[in-house]
Amino acid sequence: MKFRFTKNIKIASFLLVLLCFAAPFAQAQKIPANVADKIHFRDIGPTRQGGRYVDFAVVDKSTKIIYAATASGGVWKTVNNGISWEPIFDNENIISVGAIAVDQKNNNVVWVGTGEANNSRSSYWGNGIYKSTDAGKTWTNMGLPESHHIGRILIDPKNSDVVYVAALGKLYSDNPERGLYKTTNGGKTWTKVLEVKKEDGKFIGVVDVAMSPKDPNTLIAAAYDKIRTPWTFNEGGEGSGIYKSTNGGKTWKKLTKGLPGGFLGRIGVAYAPSNSKVVYANVENVNVKGISTEERRKMLEIGIPLERGQSVDGTEMYRSDDGGESWKKISPDGVDIGGAPSYYYQQVRVNPKDPDHVYVIGIGMWESRNGGKTWETPFRFGGDNHAMWIDPADPEHMLLGYDHGMGITYDGGKTWYHPDEIPLAQFYAVDVDMAYPYNVYGGLQDNGSVRGPSSKRGGASIGLEDWNRTGGGDGMYNVVDRTNNRYLYNESQFGPLSRLDMETGESKSIRYTGDRNMRWNWNAPIIVSQHNSDVIYHAGNKVVKSNFRGESWTEISGDLSKNDAVKANGTGNIQYGTITTLEESPINANELWAGTDDGNVHVTRDGGKTWTNLNANIPNNPEYWVSRIEASAHVPGTAYLSYNGMRRDVFTPYLYKTTDYGKTWTSIAAGLPTEPVNVIREDHKNPNLLFVGTELSVYASIDGGKNWTKLSNNYPTNPAYDMVIHPRENELVVATHGRGIFIADISPLQGLTAEAMNSDVTLFDVQPAVQWVRGLSNTSAYTNFDGESRADGVHINFHAKNAGKATIKILKGTREIYKTEVNAKAGLNQMIWGMDEIVSERSAAQLQQMRERFERFGMSGEDLEERIAQSRYITKSTQPGEFTVVLEMNGKKQSKETRVLQDIWYKK
Repeated sequence: MKFRFTKNIKIASFLLVLLCFAAPFAQAQKIPANVADKIHFRDIGPTRQGGRYVDFAVVDKSTKIIYAATASGGVWKTVNNGISWEPIFDNENIISVGAIAVDQKNNNVVWVGTGEANNSRSSYWGNGIYKSTDAGKTWTNMGLPESHHIGRILIDPKNSDVVYVAALGKLYSDNPERGLYKTTNGGKTWTKVLEVKKEDGKFIGVVDVAMSPKDPNTLIAAAYDKIRTPWTFNEGGEGSGIYKSTNGGKTWKKLTKGLPGGFLGRIGVAYAPSNSKVVYANVENVNVKGISTEERRKMLEIGIPLERGQSVDGTEMYRSDDGGESWKKISPDGVDIGGAPSYYYQQVRVNPKDPDHVYVIGIGMWESRNGGKTWETPFRFGGDNHAMWIDPADPEHMLLGYDHGMGITYDGGKTWYHPDEIPLAQFYAVDVDMAYPYNVYGGLQDNGSVRGPSSKRGGASIGLEDWNRTGGGDGMYNVVDRTNNRYLYNESQFGPLSRLDMETGESKSIRYTGDRNMRWNWNAPIIVSQHNSDVIYHAGNKVVKSNFRGESWTEISGDLSKNDAVKANGTGNIQYGTITTLEESPINANELWAGTDDGNVHVTRDGGKTWTNLNANIPNNPEYWVSRIEASAHVPGTAYLSYNGMRRDVFTPYLYKTTDYGKTWTSIAAGLPTEPVNVIREDHKNPNLLFVGTELSVYASIDGGKNWTKLSNNYPTNPAYDMVIHPRENELVVATHGRGIFIADISPLQGLTAEAMNSDVTLFDVQPAVQWVRGLSNTSAYTNFDGESRADGVHINFHAKNAGKATIKILKGTREIYKTEVNAKAGLNQMIWGMDEIVSERSAAQLQQMRERFERFGMSGEDLEERIAQSRYITKSTQPGEFTVVLEMNGKKQSKETRVLQDIWYKK
C-alpha cells in the first residue's frame, strides 16, 4: 500500500507540473543575458590534492615570476615565488595546455600551446598557439588550430620573433597538420619545417624539440608514431625517430647511429645547457624479440596484446657526446628508466651546470650524476611526474609538476614547498547528501575520492582542511544513500566497489565477482535506487543488482555492448565494450536506461528481464561514447540522451530527447556550440529547465532544449564532467575535470517562465534558510583556499522588467519586522535578508559617519549606496519561524512565504 500510495501522489504531481509549465512555453524562450549573468557559481575546492601540471615557464632574471601550465586547469601565475597564485587563462575558448614558454628578452611575452601532450584517456584537445604581450593579462590565438596537442615551445634566445612549436596533431585520428612549426615574425605566419610522413601516407607528430645552447639554429626533434582509439592505445610505430637540423629547420637528417630502430614510441630529448655536445634521449623501445616486423606491425595497428612470455624492450636512455651524431645506451638492460605508460611521461632535464647530471621524469624520478653510469632515485617527492624546471643560476632550486600538484625546492629535493591552495581537482563524478549544510562527494583523477561541505555554517570560507578523503586510487563514482547520509558507495578505476559506513568509518569491499570476464569502464556507473535505498546497481558490460547494499548480486542483463572481441581485447590499460551511463527512472523503479562506450542505448521497463536496443530509433545516430542518459522525473517515458565524440576527434554536440520510451527521438542540440556533451540534467521542479555540461562550459535552457544559454558568472572555461541538482537546496553542483566543484543557486531559473519575464516584476519562491549555530571553529593554515560558502541569510530573488526602486518587507504574521529599499536593475535581482528585525532607525548623522567609515575602507559607488541603505536600521536577530516576503515595485505587490529554520544539526 505504501508504494502504491506514493506512486499515485507522483502521478498527480506530474499532471500538476504539466499544467503549470505547459502554457508559458508554447513558444521558444531564451534566458536573457541580464538573468544568466546573475547566476553566480561558487568555487568550493578542493585543493590539497592538486592537479596535473604539465609545464613551467620561469623568468630567468626574476625567478619569483612563475607560469604553471596544467592539463585541464588552465595557466596559473605567481609573482612572489609561489606565495600566491592567480589564473590567467580562464576566459579563452579552450582550457587544456601542453606547453608554455616565456620570452627571456621580453618577459611580457608569453606563449601557450594548447592541448595536453600526455596522450591520456583524459587528455583534452587544443585549438592552437596563444600569445600574450602583457605578461598574461590578455591573449591572442596566433594560429595552428589543427595542432590539437602541443608538446614543446622554444623561443630563439637571440631573436624573439623566431618560435618553434612541436605539434602532435589529433589524438584519436590522423591529420596532416602534425609536425614541427616555425614562425619568424612573432606568430603572424607559420611554416612546417619538419614533416615526417610514412610510406602509407600517415603524418607523424612531433612531441619534443630541443635547441642547442650554443647555436639556436641547431635543433633536435622527436617524432612520435602512435595510435589511440576509444578501445586501444598502441604505443609506437616505425615513424618515431630523432631528427636534427643545423640551419633553423631548413633541412633535417634522421639520427640513427647507436639508436634503436624498428618500432619506437614516445621520445624525450634534452641538451646539456653547459655543453652543447651532450644530448640525452629517453626512448620508448616497443620492439619485441622473436617476432617478425610484419607481425609486430599488425599487433600495434590493430591493438593485439602481447602474449605470455613476450615483452617490449622497454624505456631506454641514450646519450650523445657529439651533438647527436652518434649515441650510446646508458641505461641497464631490462630496466625501464622512465616507467610506464611512456605515453604519459618521457621528459628529460639536465643540470644547467653539470652535463653528467641528468633527470628522467616519469612515474617516479630517475637521476644519474655520472652521465648514465649509475641510476638512483633523487628524492621521495611527487609521483606521476610531468614537468620540471631547474634554475639556470642555482640547480638546487627546482620546480616539479605532477598529478598531485607541484613542488618548489631550494635544496635539490631534500625539502619541498607544496602550494595547497590552488583549485585544480579533476573530478569524474559527483553526488550530494541531505545533511545541513549538505556535503559534496566525488572521485578524482589519480587523487582518490573526497567529501566536502557545500557551505560552511554562517557563510565562513571553505578551506582545504574542510575536505575529507573517502577512497583511494583514481576516484570515480561516489553515491550516497540520501535516506540516512550514512552509506557511501565508492569506487576506483575499473570497478572496485566499496561500501563506506561514514558513521563508523568501516569500509567493506562489495565488488561483484560472479563473472571474472566482466569488463568495467574506467568510471563504472553506480545507482542507489530512489525507490528503495537498499537496492543498488553497478554496471560493467552487464548490469548487476543488489537487493541489500551490495551483500549479494544478481545479473539483470546480458552484455549490453556490441561485444566486439578485437576491441574488447585492446591494449593500453583500457577496458572497452562497457556501460558508461546507467539511470533509474524517478517515476518507475522497473525502468532503467543504459548507454555504452561503443554507442549502444538500451531501456528496460520490467526491471531488467528484457532490454530493448534503441539505436535504430535515433536519427543521425553517431553511435559514439554515450556520455549520459537522464530519465525525466516529471513525464513517464521521457528521457534525455547525450553522446561525446571527443574520443574520435569529433566535437559536435549530440543531444536527444524521447517522450515515448525511446521509440522516437528528437535532437535538442541546436544552439549549443561545437563542444562535446558530458552530461544533461532535468530540473526536479520545472520540466522545461535543463542543464548541459560540455567539455568547456555549462549551459541552461528554460524551454525544454529549444534554446541554450551559457552560464559563466565565476565559472571558468572548464570541462563540466558531471552535475547534480540538490533536491532541497535547489543548487546546481558542477564537477569539473580541472577546477574542482562549482555550485550555483538555480531557484530563480526554476520560476523563469515567459510570463515572469514579460511581467513588470516577479518575486520567485524564497528558499528557507537555517539560523546557524556557529559554535567552535577549527584553526586552519594561513595560506589557504578561500572557498565560497552560500551567503548567510534568506536569499530573495526577483525579476524586474525595467530598472527602478523596489521595496522589500518581511512580515511575521501581520507585523512588519524588516524593510529595505533596493535599486533594482532590469533582469534578475537579489537581496539577502540577514534573519534580523528592526529595533530602531539610525539618524542622518549616524548614517553619515558610517558613510565616511566605508569610504575610508575604499567603498564607493553603487556598493556604498547599497551598504548605506542596508545600514539604515539597527536590528536584532529574529527567532526561527514562518515569514512572509513582500515585494513592492512600480505599484505592483507580490508576496511569498518562507521559513527560518532552527539549527538542530549543529552537533553533527
